[in-house]
Amino acid sequence: MRIYDKLIESPETLGEFLKSLPVLDAPWNHAFQKKFCNECSTENCDICQSEEFRNNPGWWLKQQIGKNEKCFKEELK
Repeated sequence: MRIYDKLIESPETLGEFLKSLPVLDAPWNHAFQKKFCNECSTENCDICQSEEFRNNPGWWLKQQIGKNEKCFKEELK
């Protein structure tokens, strides 16, 4: 089995791999901020009500893209 095949077995497997990468500005962070932070009134992000989704590429991988949204592959072009 190739590493690629192992990584794409499930969103959870790929998510764990992505989470291990040392990136500061990732697409899953942008999606999280757009969905949860825009309407949040909490002043201290260390007490995030949506902590389970924060810095969680596994959550991001399971999102559906809308009609007007581009998939991540298209953004890389």
